Amino acid sequence: MTETTTKPARRQTPALLIEATPPANGVGYWLLAAPMIVYLAWLWVDIFAYYSPIPWRWLDWMLGALVYWFLFVLPAGYAAHRLVTSFPRLFQHAGWDVQPLETVRPAEQYTIRYIFTGRRPAPLNRRRIWLRAAQGWVYLEVTAILAGFVLMIPLFFSAVEFGFGR
Repeated sequence: MTETTTKPARRQTPALLIEATPPANGVGYWLLAAPMIVYLAWLWVDIFAYYSPIPWRWLDWMLGALVYWFLFVLPAGYAAHRLVTSFPRLFQHAGWDVQPLETVRPAEQYTIRYIFTGRRPAPLNRRRIWLRAAQGWVYLEVTAILAGFVLMIPLFFSAVEFGFGR
């Protein structure tokens, strides 16, 4: 008996990418990114207060937090969102909902290769900027976790070589 192995052909369907809107105004994204944002805020506010000529520490903290939020948190989150959503194939449609332009049966929904014909970003307003920044910070946090995992491998072998963990 001979077995024939044929690779099933994936059907290609044109689709649009529509910007995803997270539920609850993105509060979940801000909560996910909060550890990284709070740690960096703590570091930034301490450095800001150290170099500030203002004699009141509480004013240094408030000004440092305000500067941190508007000059670092919002632009960095928005830039990360922009970078990740610019490459939908590479980042597996992160930040986008896929809307096929042809009918797709539920049974073949995950086996179809979507060919993107266009993108439809949501209208830009203040709420959308906050949502994009929140999503961007989640992307930054995931990147930090993955980079930390990769960097821990040589540290582990270095520690074992010097006798730790025995």
